[in-house]
Amino acid sequence: MKKIRILSLLLCLMLLVQSVPFSVYATETTEATQVPTEEETIPYEEPPQLAYGGVPISNGCRTINGQTPLGGTERMLETAQSAFIFEVNTETVLYSYNPDIRMYPGSLAKIVTALIAIEECDVTEKVVFSTKWNSSLPYKAIVADLKEGEETTLDILIYWMMLASANDAALNIAGHVAGTQEAFVEMMNQRVAQMGCTDTHFTNSTGLDDPEQYTTARDMVKIVMEAIKNETFCMFFGAETYDMPATNKSEKEREITSDNYLIYQLILPQFHRSEVTGGKTSSTAGAGSSLICTAEKNDMKLILLVMGTERESQDGKVTYYGNFEEMFDLLDFSFDGYRIAKVLYPDLALNQFPVEGGECDVVGYPDISVNSVLPKDCTLDNLIFRYNVEGGGLYAPVARDQKIATVQVWYRTSCVTESQVFAMNNVRSTVNSGVTIHSVASRDDSDIWNFFQSLGLVILGLAALFGVYLVINNIRRIRGERRKARRRAARRRSRRYE
Repeated sequence: MKKIRILSLLLCLMLLVQSVPFSVYATETTEATQVPTEEETIPYEEPPQLAYGGVPISNGCRTINGQTPLGGTERMLETAQSAFIFEVNTETVLYSYNPDIRMYPGSLAKIVTALIAIEECDVTEKVVFSTKWNSSLPYKAIVADLKEGEETTLDILIYWMMLASANDAALNIAGHVAGTQEAFVEMMNQRVAQMGCTDTHFTNSTGLDDPEQYTTARDMVKIVMEAIKNETFCMFFGAETYDMPATNKSEKEREITSDNYLIYQLILPQFHRSEVTGGKTSSTAGAGSSLICTAEKNDMKLILLVMGTERESQDGKVTYYGNFEEMFDLLDFSFDGYRIAKVLYPDLALNQFPVEGGECDVVGYPDISVNSVLPKDCTLDNLIFRYNVEGGGLYAPVARDQKIATVQVWYRTSCVTESQVFAMNNVRSTVNSGVTIHSVASRDDSDIWNFFQSLGLVILGLAALFGVYLVINNIRRIRGERRKARRRAARRRSRRYE
């Protein structure tokens, strides 16, 4: 009877231990998770979106306004006060140095003068050359080999201005197009404002130094980028020489030669570069020596600019042509170190994104094809892809071609491009798929705490059982010893009576 009572006690303790709740274990191994239906899905609000494409501008090299060039912003030229390299096909800022400081434009202003003349007039129009505009020119300013009353055409004046940098040709162009110098300058300022130039102001059509006249490297590249869209402008911009026919004042044909030695190789052939397709030089006391050019090689179409370089002379001979020699450095830096590579394309499987309540993950793809300038030794492993998932997380169901995220592509500290990401596959809700999920619980801190609580209770129960066992065993031992003692006493009394 006593043994039955002890066994009953042990069974009760075992039942007590087994009744301890194991919520985490049951949730993750035995109980099917209840996935909400579409109507029961927890609603969420999408966070406010930044202007799409803003990151490649503020923290990247994409578009002319990119603030973090792919090749950096450190000084790499000996004397240039400002420099800029822009790849036109991919709209990538490859390098810049002091791109937004205001400087005298010098003869680079003549690019705007030429563009307006081409846009406003027929370049074959007759023009009667006048020296009346020359009163505004300083002593020893560069002028054309033309006489008062000489009959010519607008295109010849443009050649004189663009190739030889003749200032009187620029003034005659302005007078012919607008009637007055002031009216033409107003046209210049309006036109560059249309191009997005916010730090450029002209006071004359020649670019000669004036305290109120200024531009920046970034604005000048914007101007050239707009100008080279015009095929007629490119004809003047890339010309090496032009043969001016005889006129009413001259019986001889005259040759106009370019002062851009990157193109014209007969004077200083050491500066000739076959990649260069056009350009404009400048040299004034205030602006220093500047040079802007276009160059093409290996599918790259570049606009390169140096401003404010120095020229060194000895015994009346120039020993250092800052604008040409430092432009050489930019050309080598660009074509020797960089190439165009495909970064994104619509068939590219970018990443796998988890879907809450979905039967599988969703694969994302970009909706655009993007090429970018990259270092020649750069591989896909060197690029960083940063994703921003819609609403902070995806919920089932997800439809194919649904927008699910945006991606930023970075090379080192520069954002190369940005794209929207769309679903490559459908993801059904597990409620509608017939799939029972046995393990979707997330192991957060509370689950871990509950697990250890349950484990502690199990250990306590086992300790209690062991304690009960020891108590019962001790009681049985004591009782056994007492029975033995009584028997010995009984035997002694029986021997005494015998």
